[in-house]
Amino acid sequence: MSKTNGYILDEFDSPIDGKPCVAILTLKSDNRKTGDVCQVWILRRDVKPTDAINAGEDVSICGNCPHRKGNSYSGKRTCYVRMTGPNAVWKAYKAGKYADDFKWSERHILKGKHIRWGSYGDPAIINPQIFHAINQLAADHTGFTHQWREEFAQVYRGDFMASVDSFADYLDASAHGWKCYYVAPKGQQGFGKQCPATVENSQAQCVTCRLCNGMKQDVWAEAHGVAAGYVGDIVEESHRDLSHTVL
Repeated sequence: MSKTNGYILDEFDSPIDGKPCVAILTLKSDNRKTGDVCQVWILRRDVKPTDAINAGEDVSICGNCPHRKGNSYSGKRTCYVRMTGPNAVWKAYKAGKYADDFKWSERHILKGKHIRWGSYGDPAIINPQIFHAINQLAADHTGFTHQWREEFAQVYRGDFMASVDSFADYLDASAHGWKCYYVAPKGQQGFGKQCPATVENSQAQCVTCRLCNGMKQDVWAEAHGVAAGYVGDIVEESHRDLSHTVL
């Protein structure tokens, strides 16, 4: 068995803008909310993640996500992901520290594991053949996509949650067969069941909860992270913008 902290699952061109991207599977996590899950990171191959954000090049991996920097709602980056992790993964990738193939003989390393698809980046841009080949080896998974309106993402209904940012989004995604995950502004509630890991004093973790695998039920959580206060701007504007429909 190879000794590695992760694997390059695929190097591919983004279906959003054709730019070079990579999907990397890492095997460990110390995230308190998720627990010890395997993680899939979607990054630009040629641009450091923080540089991609500042230059607007993260559109390749995040598409129309309203939480990107420079979005048309607040203009602020409201993504909850801290960039220490993505930058570290990108640096290790460029240094050749990840195995460049996932050997079938090593499939046992995922037995009983939970995979978090999209610890950074939108997992719906990954080739679905890659997703299914890897995901079938694990016990369960979580995944969230803001690309649920896009044609290329439709194959992931039932596998990923539609990330929605307003009641209008929720109705639209639900009507087209998606289970939804809604990040509510601070002090507000969403639709469906509150994420157990965000309930006060809860010890729940994604690794044991497994609600967000795209097929069980709608889930919501209160906005969190350093830019959580700007999420209300996104909700307010998205109520006024009902022009998008699912393909």
